[in-house]
Amino acid sequence: MAWATKAKRQAYDENRRQFNLLSKQSDTLIITGVDKIEKRLEALARWSIEAENQIVALNRRVGEVYNTWLRANIKDFPRDIVIQRKDRPGRGEVIRPGTLRRSVGSYQPAPPNPRILSGPLTNNIGRRKRGVTKKADGWFAHIVEGGDSFGIKKKTVNTGVFNRGKRATQQRAMKLRDRLLQKEFGRYVGNLIRK
Repeated sequence: MAWATKAKRQAYDENRRQFNLLSKQSDTLIITGVDKIEKRLEALARWSIEAENQIVALNRRVGEVYNTWLRANIKDFPRDIVIQRKDRPGRGEVIRPGTLRRSVGSYQPAPPNPRILSGPLTNNIGRRKRGVTKKADGWFAHIVEGGDSFGIKKKTVNTGVFNRGKRATQQRAMKLRDRLLQKEFGRYVGNLIRK
């Protein structure tokens, strides 16, 4: 090995001598900077908590894959449907054409949880109102899916549309979710390393 200066050669020899003394005295290795590594690992463990808003937005974007398919494939009924209930006198509830298609959307069932549900929205389920208007309330989606009509099963163009939509979009939505999660996690790790 050619040495540029005598001082570099002496420093190399001194470091080698100290290392040999250290290895003869004990089999321990001293590592510095462990506290910095531990802080970064703790920050990685908190990723799903700290990036909750980004994960919710990401899940909404993934849910839109299914919603877009539904909006394109749900066929509107050609006329108004009037629902007459025994306990409510009067004309009854009018469902306008396009109501089911307009009801398709995404919502977060429990706000601390980043999970997002997609499909027809309604205010009739649960205690929490979802801000669905009367013109876009899909409370009758189960009737559409099953083809129920006054106790008779009927096949319509919309019968089974939600199950078909799930089958058609599940793989694409999962791939999109994985790609977006990798990108978001990479961004988080990059910011963490730069700290």
